[in-house]
Amino acid sequence: MTVPEQGKDSLHPKYVEKLVEARLYAINEKKHNDGAIITFFCPRCSHNNTVMKPLFFHTLSLDSFLHTVSGYRFETHTCVCGNKLNYKNIVIAQYSHFFPDVGLDLEAEVTADSEFVAFYRMDMHGTREALQNIIDFRYMYDAFGHVFSVRETWKRMLSTVKETKSIQVYNIEKGYVIAALPGDTPHANVSTREIVGPSWPGSSAVVIKLIEIDNEKEQFKDSFKEWMPEFVEDIRGGRIDASAVIDSQMVKKLVESTLKREDIDYTIKEDTCRITKKPFTATFSFKDIIRSAAYRGKTLQEAIDEKLDIAVNRVYSAESLLKVLRRDLPAYDFALDGDMLEIINPRTGESQKIDPYAQIPKGGARSLVSELQDSLSKNEKFQPVCKCGRQAFILKSIEPSSWLKSTPGAFDLVYEERENAIVVYSTACGEHVNPVRKTDLAEWLAERKDLDDAFEQELDSLRINVEAHAGKFGNDIILGALSNNACDIMVHPAFVKGLLDAMKLNLGDRVIAYAPLKELVLIYREDSDINSLNAAVVQLQDIAASKELRQTMLDYAAVFDLTEAHGIFNIIDLPDKQPEVEDYPIEELPPQEIDESGDSQPGQGHYDISDEKPSP
Repeated sequence: MTVPEQGKDSLHPKYVEKLVEARLYAINEKKHNDGAIITFFCPRCSHNNTVMKPLFFHTLSLDSFLHTVSGYRFETHTCVCGNKLNYKNIVIAQYSHFFPDVGLDLEAEVTADSEFVAFYRMDMHGTREALQNIIDFRYMYDAFGHVFSVRETWKRMLSTVKETKSIQVYNIEKGYVIAALPGDTPHANVSTREIVGPSWPGSSAVVIKLIEIDNEKEQFKDSFKEWMPEFVEDIRGGRIDASAVIDSQMVKKLVESTLKREDIDYTIKEDTCRITKKPFTATFSFKDIIRSAAYRGKTLQEAIDEKLDIAVNRVYSAESLLKVLRRDLPAYDFALDGDMLEIINPRTGESQKIDPYAQIPKGGARSLVSELQDSLSKNEKFQPVCKCGRQAFILKSIEPSSWLKSTPGAFDLVYEERENAIVVYSTACGEHVNPVRKTDLAEWLAERKDLDDAFEQELDSLRINVEAHAGKFGNDIILGALSNNACDIMVHPAFVKGLLDAMKLNLGDRVIAYAPLKELVLIYREDSDINSLNAAVVQLQDIAASKELRQTMLDYAAVFDLTEAHGIFNIIDLPDKQPEVEDYPIEELPPQEIDESGDSQPGQGHYDISDEKPSP
């Protein structure tokens, strides 16, 4: 860091060093291209208070910047000791504008006991240089490589032409010149190259006349018609001939440096730049940048940044859309056909093309997925697929309501909540049975309703093995069914009807099925007596307890309207529960017979607590 020499009435060098450090920090870390750094001295506690803040301009111009500098008298601050400070306590107030393309900072400073503004130019190494000349449009170009505000310079130039009837030429930045002359003078026939003179960029110069804006295909929203309307009629009427001369090679150079700085893949061919992020691309023309800068009063870097933002957003939005489609339509294929994205349903061959670069409103991707599913899955019969790749059919099973909390990953599965029960969906291919996950639905492009429809089509293919007991309790006939999954017959009324037909029972067209246990189901008429039901439950639970069955609490009941019977029912006898091995005290165990080799004789072993069979 370099600090210039200070006179005896100048600010102490220590203040200058700290000020330079603070400004570099504001530029590099805070990104305050426009910012203020103000140091107040508190006479009460002798504490220096430094305030760093960004500056915001509705329209940045030399006038608006100088107006902000002159407002230092309105700066206030409250010291850490609580003392309120104002402009009279200011040690130094610095207002700055940073030019990122040239790496130079314009600094306007007001120091204590001085009402004069001092201007400095600082580079990114902290080297400061005092600016002695008056800060005007032409001196700004000489000192910083371009003017403070392109639009302000346009207005100043056209106003001078209108008042003085003279030719005016201003350098905006390297490779960018604007010129104007009165249209009703002998100079009107002079070429733009002659008017610009030494500032002419060279053979790669492109001349844009403002009067030609109406012939442009692109409609510029913030053209000179909006920000200097007072000169529009003079330009259209030919009373002022205004032109911008821009070096296309300079534009190309700035585009390349910007793309390299942003680490963006690109290719340049003649007048066109192509940004690539496979499989998507976006292109823009250097001439578009030149026209945008000329008609809209922008610096070359501003026009380039806008075009790059549009191109990059175009690519990234298309890439984001493709990710969404691949996530929500995993079974579909995708291919680029020119600028169009083709979505293909491999099961039907149906396809549809969309514009991936089109602007999609918020939430529009979800609607697009729904529309694609509807259009590409027409006439497609849903067919679940097992994890092994073979076609499968849908199974439904009933679990207690506690299953959701007790089973890890249960919320990722497909299920239907009922009162006191959960219906879980699974697939079976003959060798494997797997629960259906919500991600499976997305892969199959299906909903739970599609699973229900597929289940309905397989009702007659499902085989159900149960032990059944029918008896008369009081005046009521009650049927009991037992198996480790007896409650699964309650997933569909056709199974209830099928079991009644298998037992040759007719309980009418409307019955109640009640499962006190997952392994036990009672079927009875709606008007059955509660005492009869209680007696049946007790008797059937005793039977269940004597069988090789689990005992899983369920307490689930449902009313069924019976129509058709489906399902293949096998009425079986479940094996009786094996008696428990008696736990003899150690001293009562029968003695083991030991042969000469020291081994126990066959058949003389005993069961341990793990119920392992004895070794032979």
